[in-house]
Amino acid sequence: MATIDSPARRTFLGSMVKGAGATALAGAGLTTASLQAAPADSARLRSDAFDLDTPYDRRGSNCSRWDSPVRRYGDKFRYGMGIASMDFQAPPCIAEALAERCEHESWGYLSSTAGLKEGIIAWNGERHGVDLNPAQIEISAGVYPGIIAALRTFVPAGTKVLMLSPIYSGFYYHCDHTRVDAVDSPLVFRGGRYEIDWQDLESKMTPDVNAMIVCNPQNPTGNVWTEEELLRIGRLCLDKRIVVLADEIHSDIVRPGHRYVPFASLPDQAVVNNSVSFNAISKTFNLAGMKNAYFYSPNPVLMNRVKQNHRADLNTLGVVANEAAYKEGGEWFDRVLPYLHANHEFTENYLREQLPMVGYTPAEGTFLAWLDFSSVLKAINAKEMAAMHGLESPEHYFQDWLVEHSGVLLNPGSNYGSGGAGHMRMNIASARVVVKEALDAMAGALRQV
Repeated sequence: MATIDSPARRTFLGSMVKGAGATALAGAGLTTASLQAAPADSARLRSDAFDLDTPYDRRGSNCSRWDSPVRRYGDKFRYGMGIASMDFQAPPCIAEALAERCEHESWGYLSSTAGLKEGIIAWNGERHGVDLNPAQIEISAGVYPGIIAALRTFVPAGTKVLMLSPIYSGFYYHCDHTRVDAVDSPLVFRGGRYEIDWQDLESKMTPDVNAMIVCNPQNPTGNVWTEEELLRIGRLCLDKRIVVLADEIHSDIVRPGHRYVPFASLPDQAVVNNSVSFNAISKTFNLAGMKNAYFYSPNPVLMNRVKQNHRADLNTLGVVANEAAYKEGGEWFDRVLPYLHANHEFTENYLREQLPMVGYTPAEGTFLAWLDFSSVLKAINAKEMAAMHGLESPEHYFQDWLVEHSGVLLNPGSNYGSGGAGHMRMNIASARVVVKEALDAMAGALRQV
């Protein structure tokens, strides 16, 4: 395996640090005390002791989570706790595989994705007990393109797709893009958990609803749906002739006491045959920029129909990176997962002890925290101020207010459909010192309200 500590690599990393100084380090981001980004040397990258406690500085690398807010807020911005990407350095196997491939300096068409499919099959079999058939898997450039192809296939323009909300904001973009109408069935908060309102869900299954997007684990509430819940959804959809589109991109990130149940593993073959599942390890290994995902179904009729509206357009280095992660990244992820769980516990305890005015729903999965700021929004007159400033919602006003007063950027809950009012989404996938600093900054601002 080729070493990744080359002169070209050191030059690139040096330019990143200089760029960070020009664009972000001066006023936006972590404090000097917490910012101890580890040096760029191959010995560290090959170390068996993955260091998650030392912040990995992504600023100045054209990073959506840390660099985009600077363009909007300038030096008021300090902590990017919104965009759903992890801040941890990726496992060494990925950089090593990319460096090895880059030694061959020609970039023609890929010959095969067989190795990638082998990785997908092995990962799902070993981690989730799903026995996938390579003939049933279609590689995609992302979960986005796959779901858009499915919407074009099953949901004619002007008809409807059903979703449990609050739900990932990107699905509403998919609906706009394919000219279909989104129908929300709001979740109900009972006993500390978001639950499905079964009566409402079934009432929304009208004849003009042709598909239902099931997000598991649910972004942003963190629900990990049980087998019983998924079966009930699946049987309702089957009865109503609604195709299930199961987005399972957060499937690897499940907290202790909960179990991810792949929709394709449900013990009712008729339900499974009425579904297409979409997945990737882009959340697992922070590989979103590598543009690689897949979808599958045991029903060849559904698969062939979707494939007619889908084109992969894969990137060679994306395939290399994902293959390496599937084959060699498991040990790294096995250390990240309990760290994320501990971050959730830390956040929950901090809010309970330091910020009791902020409601917190314990997530069952994902690295996202769903926070209720309803009382705070009321105290700062967010509804009136949003109208005065022509903003989309009170939550969008609070997003700006929070950056102004604390430097912390969260995602507005209203982006996630019905049920998002009064809430904000926080990404806790960072070194714990960064999570603490962000919470401390928010606490300092909210105590003045």
